Amino acid sequence: MKQTKVDVLIIGAGPAGLAAAIELKKQGINTVRVVERENVAGGVPRHSFHPGYGVRDLKRFISGPKYANTYIKKALSAGVEINTNTTATNWISDYTLQLTSPAGLEAVSAKSIILATGARERSRSNRVVAGKRPAGIYTTGALQQATYLENLSIGSKAVVVGTEHVSFSAIITLAHAGVKCVAVITDKRKHETVPVLPRLLQLWYRFRLIKSAQIIEVLGDKTVTGIRIEIAGRQSVINCDTIVFTGDWIPDHELARKAGFEMDKKYKSPITNSDGQLAKPMIYAVGNLVLPIKAADKCAKDARKIAKVIAKKLK
Repeated sequence: MKQTKVDVLIIGAGPAGLAAAIELKKQGINTVRVVERENVAGGVPRHSFHPGYGVRDLKRFISGPKYANTYIKKALSAGVEINTNTTATNWISDYTLQLTSPAGLEAVSAKSIILATGARERSRSNRVVAGKRPAGIYTTGALQQATYLENLSIGSKAVVVGTEHVSFSAIITLAHAGVKCVAVITDKRKHETVPVLPRLLQLWYRFRLIKSAQIIEVLGDKTVTGIRIEIAGRQSVINCDTIVFTGDWIPDHELARKAGFEMDKKYKSPITNSDGQLAKPMIYAVGNLVLPIKAADKCAKDARKIAKVIAKKLK
């Protein structure tokens, strides 16, 4: 197995991982390496084509792909090494990780390790919703990939489950794909995003916002035909051919768990101190690995602060 040493190894090339890497190089750290299991760096923003990214960190109002590309270019210009199609599979020791890539196995030792593995939406199977497994069920991320990256046909009438910020991103993506959002459903009494957004999008896209509703069953055999919900003991069916389960995030904490780090009971994220450090010195968690969920620019700004702390300790 190939043996490599770096100053800082970062797992995950989303906004937080790339922002941390850029700041570390800015602070004079010599070898900074970022590994990403997907074939393209940039994280979730690269397939979120609507504008709204970069306001707090780049002072720009741009689309997700432009935002992701900006960070990739900045990182490469700063001298950061970015390896895609590369997965950190296990810990060999406290500061050595085993990586798997098309080039084979590699053991990388670092003075500091940053986990920036992010979070994923809770899928239909994670939520244990009754019904068969028909085609037409997505998370926001899967919907955006199918729409923007793969140019697939989605459907004609959709129901969005959830009222987090990402839920309304799904509505915009559906509209781009030519799909009418007929309803947005939540089991909460109120939405979970900025106050004005749901009303503005309701006026623009003309969907029903249904609160305090429980999902009983996904209907359909080969393809989705509807969704059965219950409100105050009364059931009803909304006809649709597409269902998008949004938000309700799960941190990608497998590496942190394998290292034996304690997890927060509420969010299942690894527990950090105020500087983002885990229970072992010089190992950190940044971005949406540490829930609650945050916007990409907030993740990037927070990661930069943590990178400054790391750089100071390494000097």
